[in-house]
Amino acid sequence: MPKSTPLYQAFFEDPKGLCGRRDDALIIDDIDSLETRLHLITLAVILDSAPNPERWVELRKVQNHWLLDSSQVAYKHSKEVAQALRNSHIRAPQQSARVWWQICRGIKGRFNGSIRAFFQENGDDVTLVRQYFLESRTTFPVLSAETTSARWLDLVHRHGKIELKNWETLRIPLDDQERKSAKSFGMDEEQLHPSLALALRTWTYACHRLGTESCALAFCPHRKSE
Repeated sequence: MPKSTPLYQAFFEDPKGLCGRRDDALIIDDIDSLETRLHLITLAVILDSAPNPERWVELRKVQNHWLLDSSQVAYKHSKEVAQALRNSHIRAPQQSARVWWQICRGIKGRFNGSIRAFFQENGDDVTLVRQYFLESRTTFPVLSAETTSARWLDLVHRHGKIELKNWETLRIPLDDQERKSAKSFGMDEEQLHPSLALALRTWTYACHRLGTESCALAFCPHRKSE
């Protein structure tokens, strides 16, 4: 279970985090509307193939924009979506606007604009959601990709506050540097749970060997080697 590992507990559950760094997506947790949070999370993973700390700040600023309401996006043109992203100073690959527009059309047409209804229809179950995507790739492009969907489902579980069944089975591949870092923690896997991979990535680039006064990781491999 990801939650039982010291790395997860230090990064996600302790205020000190990893040398002061915590989960960047925490800034969206105080958004009251569940649908807004779910739409924000979904757009974030569409825009970035890997975690992007700045993205949460950008999207947090537009929490009341129609961009985060699939019922409105669905009736726009993809060019209007692209222009709205630019006007909101949200940096995005050119094709992302059309992908987001298409996904919102799917959410509107099949679930009346509610991402929460999408999960309820699939029993709040990771396995059923991924099976649904396998059968609906053209309706949910990019989001249905294996790694993207794993990141999305992890974020929905943690920041959408939806207790997803089989959440612990999610996995994403690690790059060379991440695999090297994983071995420092005694993990020899080529794939990790998305939340563990995020904590590992943060540790890799944020560790300053500050000691337990400033870092929640009691047994840091860096400090151990000194």
